[in-house]
Amino acid sequence: MRNKLIVTYLALAGMNALAWIWAWAAFADRPSLLGIALLAYMFGLRHAFDADHIAAIDNVVRKLMQE
Repeated sequence: MRNKLIVTYLALAGMNALAWIWAWAAFADRPSLLGIALLAYMFGLRHAFDADHIAAIDNVVRKLMQE
């Protein structure tokens, strides 16, 4: 279980790193777009931790645990 969690976190970190490397390459000549990309990323993170998303994930996990 612990190894699975570590692999998941490493995969998430790696994908985020790849996304930011791509963003840097695509927007290197336009720093304002890089700033907008950062802003969109932060809004996405905030949106991901909204209460309705947490409740939906909790409901799915509870249902799967019961099955």
